[in-house]
Amino acid sequence: MPLDESFHESADSTQQVIYDFAEAIIGIYQAEGLTSVSGLHKEYMLAGRPLLTWHNEVTRRCAIEHNGHFYYMKNIDDIAFCSDSLLYFTAHLFLYRPYINSLTRDAFPAYGRTLYPNLQNLEGKRYSMYLDVVSQAAYNYWDRIGDLIASFFPGVLKPQSIFFPSAISIIPSQFHSSPNYQWLRNFAENEYKEMNGLRKDIVHYHTSDTNFKYEHLERASTNAETEAHEMQQKREGMADFYKQHISVTIEGLEKTLLLLGEIDAALYSHIQ
Repeated sequence: MPLDESFHESADSTQQVIYDFAEAIIGIYQAEGLTSVSGLHKEYMLAGRPLLTWHNEVTRRCAIEHNGHFYYMKNIDDIAFCSDSLLYFTAHLFLYRPYINSLTRDAFPAYGRTLYPNLQNLEGKRYSMYLDVVSQAAYNYWDRIGDLIASFFPGVLKPQSIFFPSAISIIPSQFHSSPNYQWLRNFAENEYKEMNGLRKDIVHYHTSDTNFKYEHLERASTNAETEAHEMQQKREGMADFYKQHISVTIEGLEKTLLLLGEIDAALYSHIQ
């Protein structure tokens, strides 16, 4: 998906750097098979259906019933933007990963044993920075999904109490047999919980870079080689963790719209 040549024709030297970097990121999208809910070419197709049309069909009667209580177009634009952000920042992890410093590669003999130093380089620092950014982008996405679900039950939650898990918790029991509800609840209790745990640690306690640094210091032992290998593998694996999460976000939006379609049919079918 190369940028149109018109981007380059009037660019000054700094803009050219921006466009060249954008081309590199697009190349990573293609190489890693990354996409977003809006699609790399802004197709806005989800599970073979036009996303914006589907979203409008699901939310239209709820908006009428509650007199425009929720700005649905802003919400779907936010969901799409958050998805694009998650895509973009995840690509940065793959950009830097091949070049980050390695505990095992940088190992050297000293004092009769092998040391595994954390010799942070530029790429390693940038990788850590984007790990923190990606975690927040993923949270922002699911927060907007929570807003969308909660909008079908206005007033049940206070605005400051609306999060993805709390929105799942207020769905009436009559919908609990739905496979779509079960998918969302299982995700909230497992993969989402894991992802949000990483984000909470970064936002409220320590950055991923600081955590890695001090875990490395604390785990130095006679099994240093094994522990260094495990730490390095875990660190590099975070790019794949968020790559997989992108796929889950797209599937999660599909499950959300399917479930809200069921809720719409049950609660708002009296509206033409």
